Amino acid sequence: MNWYWILGWLPSIFAILGNGVVIYLICTRSRLKNVPNHFVLSLALADLGVGACCFPVQLICSFNATNCRNQIADDIAVLMIYSSNTNLCPMTIDRYLAIVLPLTYTSLMTTRRARYLIAFSWCAPLFSYFIPALCTSLHGCTINVNITVIVWTSMFEFVPCVLLLTATTKIIITARRHCRQLAKMNNQLQYNQPNHKGQTGVSSARVIGTVVAIFIACYALEVYSSLCHFTKFCGLTKDLSKAVFFLVVTNSAANPFAYALFKRDIKRELKKIFCKWRSTPAAGCSVSLSTRA
Repeated sequence: MNWYWILGWLPSIFAILGNGVVIYLICTRSRLKNVPNHFVLSLALADLGVGACCFPVQLICSFNATNCRNQIADDIAVLMIYSSNTNLCPMTIDRYLAIVLPLTYTSLMTTRRARYLIAFSWCAPLFSYFIPALCTSLHGCTINVNITVIVWTSMFEFVPCVLLLTATTKIIITARRHCRQLAKMNNQLQYNQPNHKGQTGVSSARVIGTVVAIFIACYALEVYSSLCHFTKFCGLTKDLSKAVFFLVVTNSAANPFAYALFKRDIKRELKKIFCKWRSTPAAGCSVSLSTRA
């Protein structure tokens, strides 16, 4: 028990700090204010909420004799979890269109449509989950728990896992095909390096592939626990619930590292900050700052 409460703070702190840095960079760097990063910003906000709400709420509930499921703070924590899941979906859709349908991407994914998708990502869990749950917590209404739990789990866990896995598989296959075609073309033209567009497709595929892979890995146990809740094939224990919470927060903590490692524009801005912090910048920093990827 004590080890769980000690280790639980690590992903929470990383989720808050890591996503906070991503939010800061996108909000303060004009070069990062583009349509793809709108989705990254929205997801980072949701992941920051997961880190700030989930484990602290669970810690408070462990010392509270009342049923925490009826607490407003717990409803907010679950809202952040569901918002993180729904925000990952439009981010995947954006990269799907950019890689699978590159010629029509700019006409399909406009700034207005991106804002609509982001608004829907927040409104769906807000109106489908939070408002009914909040009404129940305040004893203002009653809901059929068995039905609503099935609906919530299907909408915000099962369906996102299936859709994200399917779309990401298509993205990776398409990106690898494009990469082979570009490599073949560049060899025929006797170029030394692939062009910028090809690198962008591979970079985007790596980002979304890494984020979705982490999501599936972390939420596999959540799906298993949901099956235990709905069926009698397995038992839903307290240890299993704690492990689910830990992995959910770990998912939100890992996303910023995926951006820093594979998303070239964010990686470039992080390198600039790192080089400015050094009292005597190395030659590698100067090259990085002067090179436009």
